[in-house]
Amino acid sequence: MPRHKEDRTRDLEEQRKIAQRIRLARTAKHMTLEQVAEKADISTQFLSQLERGEQSATMLPLAHLSTALGVSADYLLKGHEPAQGLAALAADYLATMNPIERDILSRTVVSLRELLDTLSPES
Repeated sequence: MPRHKEDRTRDLEEQRKIAQRIRLARTAKHMTLEQVAEKADISTQFLSQLERGEQSATMLPLAHLSTALGVSADYLLKGHEPAQGLAALAADYLATMNPIERDILSRTVVSLRELLDTLSPES
């Protein structure tokens, strides 16, 4: 099935955003292309192409890059920052729960949010 121009445009935009996040993470760590490439077990040329948005990566190189850069793969792919403080603690708790416990907790949180919205509608 042929891809539509809009799909290709959206993919290129996502690739550009990923490229920016890779470069931002690298420069924030004050690391060179060579240092990150070596740590991620990829070529410097490939990393440079990734950062320029000229190349896309499969899961394994992205996983290696996220480890080398000390960021989550979720951050590289979607820009989601890792949870910190109480949110990180809650995420740890969620990871240890079984699906039934997670469902119960999710329903409780949704109900609590709805209650808070009725008590404070301007928030």
